[in-house]
Amino acid sequence: MALPRLNDTIKYEVIIPSTQQTVKFRPYLVKEEKVLLAAFESKDEKQTVGAVVDTIEACIYDPIDKRKLTTFDIEYLFMQIRSKSVGETSKVLATCESCDLQNEVVVDVSKISVEMPSTMSGLISINDDIAIEMRYPSYMDFAKFDFEQAESHMVFEMVATCIDAIISGDDRIMVADEPAKEVKAFLESMTAEQFSRVAKFLQEIPSVETQLDFSCESCGHHNSKTVKGMQNFF
Repeated sequence: MALPRLNDTIKYEVIIPSTQQTVKFRPYLVKEEKVLLAAFESKDEKQTVGAVVDTIEACIYDPIDKRKLTTFDIEYLFMQIRSKSVGETSKVLATCESCDLQNEVVVDVSKISVEMPSTMSGLISINDDIAIEMRYPSYMDFAKFDFEQAESHMVFEMVATCIDAIISGDDRIMVADEPAKEVKAFLESMTAEQFSRVAKFLQEIPSVETQLDFSCESCGHHNSKTVKGMQNFF
């Protein structure tokens, strides 16, 4: 007699932030948790991201293309799946702005959100003749980077990766169709001010966030601060 399978019919709904697509998902199971724990313990950034994305893909019932999920899609989806898997609260350490004591604050993970910009335009004017269309980095973009390289090089590589198209007069040049060395040469021909304008787009990439309101257990000062990034919730 075959043994029963558990949790096959549990379904929740979540909205993918970048596309607003509603998908159904289940909690992750012991088999997925084992892989996640091993990845987290390895301290390897790429292994961890890969395990998180594989877990999302396994737990979502609807067809999704993991290659097109943005970094903030990954953060949000994983945290919603995790909230239904191991509990909807997580303890985070928050520093009091008055006395610098770290306070343990309980966060409702299910209420963490992604604040999307009011306009999704990534069009950046470089000069009177040329503009750049930017896109948010996907998981696949993020996974290919060498996190041990210099930060300045990382920023350059990420900018090059996130340029979707270059608008020159009436021409719209898709960067994916151009040799990497040509894209590099284009970026290197910018002034520092022009490149800074483009790089600012990456600084404003949405992320999971929540508002923490707590009174310091030492001095009693009331704190209100925004916490961003999945790594701050575990």
